[in-house]
Amino acid sequence: MLTKKEIRRAVLKARSELDGETAALASQVICRRILDIESYERAEDVCLYMPVNNEVDVMLLAEAAMEQGKRVWVPKVIKKGEKDQAGEMVFNRYEGMDRTVTGPYDIVESLSEEILEPGENTLVIMPGVAFTWSRDRIGYGGGFYDRFLQENPQVDTIAVCYDLQVVDEIPVEESDMKPDYVVSETSIYR
Repeated sequence: MLTKKEIRRAVLKARSELDGETAALASQVICRRILDIESYERAEDVCLYMPVNNEVDVMLLAEAAMEQGKRVWVPKVIKKGEKDQAGEMVFNRYEGMDRTVTGPYDIVESLSEEILEPGENTLVIMPGVAFTWSRDRIGYGGGFYDRFLQENPQVDTIAVCYDLQVVDEIPVEESDMKPDYVVSETSIYR
């Protein structure tokens, strides 16, 4: 079996080579699929992420969610990790792109000071690098989502990816958290 580092390198390379039009169309299909998932329908708070490096563009859901009366949140790193210390991630209220700033790791963050109090009607839509059909996940190596989900087991989770990010096997560690769903442009894994 390949190591997480080897899988991460190969999948990120393949994803970076995906042309913009294909990525945009796949993002639209993935977001439409999410609208029909019960976790999304019942969610009062929807946590999205600001896409970077050719990730699935889940911000396509922001406007629809707000029109449906849902509160939208985006991640913010509030404490960048020291050498042997992990950073911490919270979700701040999303109030539109004109109320954002580029934060650590060159990721766009909300300027809002309102921080999510995760509840049972919270849905976290999360990125990742690679996934399996059994919903194992490799992130970017920072462990931000794993730690957030360990501390908030009551939230629902949907991970999104392109089909090319689904692999047969991933080395799994005890601290790795599985999303409830993995949604790609052709499949929903549950």
